[in-house]
Amino acid sequence: MSEIETFYKDLHVINTPHPDNPAGAGGVAIILNKRLTNTENLETHVLVPGRAILTTMNWHRGDELTILAVYGPNEKSENHDMWSDIENKIRDSNGTIPKPDILLGDFNFVEDAIDRFPAKMNDADGPDTFDSLKQYLRLTDGWRETFPTSTEYTWRSPSRDKLSRIDRIYMTRALTLASRQWGIELTDLNRHDHSRISTEIVNLDAPFIGPGRWTMRANLADDEEFLAAVDVIGKHALERLQRLGDARDENENAQTIYREFKTAVIRTAKRHQREINCRLNSKLTKLENDRKEA
Repeated sequence: MSEIETFYKDLHVINTPHPDNPAGAGGVAIILNKRLTNTENLETHVLVPGRAILTTMNWHRGDELTILAVYGPNEKSENHDMWSDIENKIRDSNGTIPKPDILLGDFNFVEDAIDRFPAKMNDADGPDTFDSLKQYLRLTDGWRETFPTSTEYTWRSPSRDKLSRIDRIYMTRALTLASRQWGIELTDLNRHDHSRISTEIVNLDAPFIGPGRWTMRANLADDEEFLAAVDVIGKHALERLQRLGDARDENENAQTIYREFKTAVIRTAKRHQREINCRLNSKLTKLENDRKEA
């Protein structure tokens, strides 16, 4: 983990390797971006070596956020026992191990048949020990709460004949209500195995931050249509400056001409960016519809 932090200095890694294979597959980690999160005074507990790690961080002012990351075993009995082990450790700690606000990871089982293709429950699915843990922690499946009837999967077999949503994020009711932008998507890192699951959690007590100063998107610098429009606007401004000569007043001078030039460029940039976004969104919508139909 120290090697990751050496190459990526903005990352802070908290991990527990698999005890039987510390340098290979297995293990679980929580990675925090130092630019976006407070990594000072973290409190970490390894509940199950290589399988479950819990970390509490300062989220906003005095508010703390506790995250429990898990990697459920493939073996049925081991998976079944792990959830009761986690619950017992939290219960028996007398408050020294806090209840998590977020429980996430690869659970290696589903809770409902809708989360498998073909749609059926396996023997290892929906263990009662996990049900007990979930009720004790008062956590719910945030994605399923947001999309009650949707079908989506996070894992696929190499032949694509088996699919399942075994990667999930559970949250307290308060955090679920403050969450948005739930997503399940393929990335270049996991195109042939697991999809990435993500969400955005909003701190409802955080101060309002406005949109900030508008800036032009860098991709417009390569847009020939936009550059041609800027060229016309610039030539018009230069012609006004040439006609101006020494005659200037409060309404017509170099400063007002320059201001109007910038305003026209900004207006043109926003219009072209909207057009680009509309075309891109239409393409993405079509691809997404094609994917769902497939």
